[in-house]
Amino acid sequence: MSISATHPLAVLSRIAAALLGGYAFTFGFAALAIAGLSTAGVDFHEAEHGTLLLAFLVFLLAFLWSFAARSLARIWLVLAGGGATMTSAAWLLQSHLLS
Repeated sequence: MSISATHPLAVLSRIAAALLGGYAFTFGFAALAIAGLSTAGVDFHEAEHGTLLLAFLVFLLAFLWSFAARSLARIWLVLAGGGATMTSAAWLLQSHLLS
């Protein structure tokens, strides 16, 4: 059964993907960027400030893309899956640095 793009459930799912998936994607991006820049020798606070400034744009692009893309499944896969993957990579990078 296919749900039309204007069905209330499809609209709510896009809104949830834009907000929650966009947040997860942005969090993963920021965590990975800060860990990567810190590994490269950039001061932690400089890496954090620069990345968090860029994170506003990343969230805005993810939010807008979630309403422009055709496939709702692709939106969830890219945003939530990408966020989880980047967060995991940042965690592995940071745990490698601490050991």
